[in-house]
Amino acid sequence: MAARRPKVDPLTESELDELDRFLLSSATPEDSMDLEELDGFITGLVVGPGRVSAQEWLQQVWGDTESGRRPVRFESGAQCRRILELLERHWATIAWTLHSGTPTMPVLFEYSSGSGKPGGKPAAGDDALVAGSMWSVGFMRAISVQADAWQDAFDDDDAGDALTPIVTLAHADDREIVEQPLTSTQVEALVDELPDSALQLYRFWHERGDEAARAAVRKPPRIKQSDPCPCCSGRRFGECCGTGAALN
Repeated sequence: MAARRPKVDPLTESELDELDRFLLSSATPEDSMDLEELDGFITGLVVGPGRVSAQEWLQQVWGDTESGRRPVRFESGAQCRRILELLERHWATIAWTLHSGTPTMPVLFEYSSGSGKPGGKPAAGDDALVAGSMWSVGFMRAISVQADAWQDAFDDDDAGDALTPIVTLAHADDREIVEQPLTSTQVEALVDELPDSALQLYRFWHERGDEAARAAVRKPPRIKQSDPCPCCSGRRFGECCGTGAALN
């Protein structure tokens, strides 16, 4: 499982804060992911059975709904490219941490009773959020992107056990799945299992896929010049926010 580690550039605390501020700002739709949900979502995509396109996963990050795409209001093309850079670096860090055989530590917020998402975008319908729940919701959203393929993991005893803390935290308020409210001790134990669960699931899919396929997943999906611009302008990236600059 061990591999020679390439040059990765993990986000600093200030860069993580920068990314979270943007996700929670008025520049994005109200139901865009916050940093915790984003971290779980990327981890789920990296862990999972196949590669997704940049357009496909960014639509999920911005909070697209069936009613159609809504605009992400970047201040400039430079800001758009900056946010894409931060997202790609975070993806690469998670991917290579897992590939090296090391559990990746989830980005988690602390919630108090009556709180919604930090930063002013409340989680609709939640009086209080359980620790680790938004990270797990993000992971489950990644599963939903490739739901049919993920069924193999749910049907496997070991992979199913690894999924248990993620599913439980993601559905902490769903009494059809989690029959009784979780105690603080139970929540703490489930949160502690998340890093090892992600690594175990990564190994499950790694053993089932060829190395070329897994190597592709480790590389962050890149927006191509011909792809629709992430700002939802309707123009191509190379004709909009990507004008005059290429992502490295």
